[in-house]
Amino acid sequence: MGEENHISHNNDCKTITVEPGAHDANFHAPLVSSYNDRIRPILDAFEDLRRLNITKQGIQLPTIVVVGDQSSGKSSVLESLAEITLPRGQGICTRVPLIMRLQHHALPKPELVLEYNGKSVSTDESRVSDAIRIATDVLAGEGKGISNTPLTLLVKKNGVPDLTMVDLPGITRVPVHGQPENIYDQIVNIIMEYIRPEESIILNVLSATVDFSTCESIRMSQSVDKKGVRTLAKPHW
Repeated sequence: MGEENHISHNNDCKTITVEPGAHDANFHAPLVSSYNDRIRPILDAFEDLRRLNITKQGIQLPTIVVVGDQSSGKSSVLESLAEITLPRGQGICTRVPLIMRLQHHALPKPELVLEYNGKSVSTDESRVSDAIRIATDVLAGEGKGISNTPLTLLVKKNGVPDLTMVDLPGITRVPVHGQPENIYDQIVNIIMEYIRPEESIILNVLSATVDFSTCESIRMSQSVDKKGVRTLAKPHW
């Protein structure tokens, strides 16, 4: 027989955790079948609607929006979920909204596709970081400026969660050489555009050494989500 299933309920955090037995085939088979029959078509429908850019028409879809200060660890969090390497370096690495669509699939070979400016570019795990840099330069220029034109990365890979997340440029107040003087205002405008809709789940990635109450992204989240019902915070060490 499989191991016993454990269900815990945390009233303070309003979370439910289900831990099925690792070898309980009777538990997994109906769960996977129900997911494929009922949940996956809904997620696929959301992705089809996103590709049609219906948000430009004022129609919002549920989305996890990742925000934080520059170099707060956002890339590390996304890399751990997607199991890929994202661009790193000094200054702002995320210069456009990066819409990361993760889809679990059973095939052993991952499929990675970048979508921007109406075209699709296939890549792989070893080249995805460079491909994102190239696409970003097309959308935001080869300097250090930013753009609100989104770049979509589709990751189909065995074991990744079915999630869509938007990684936004990190908050910075002081422009460096090559950045416009109003870089802070540009970043704030982009962040507010993505976190304002009530359908957005706001994931704040914060350095564990900062005071949460004074963190810029937390204050921005509180301005659009006063009750905190759709705001999450993840400290990064």
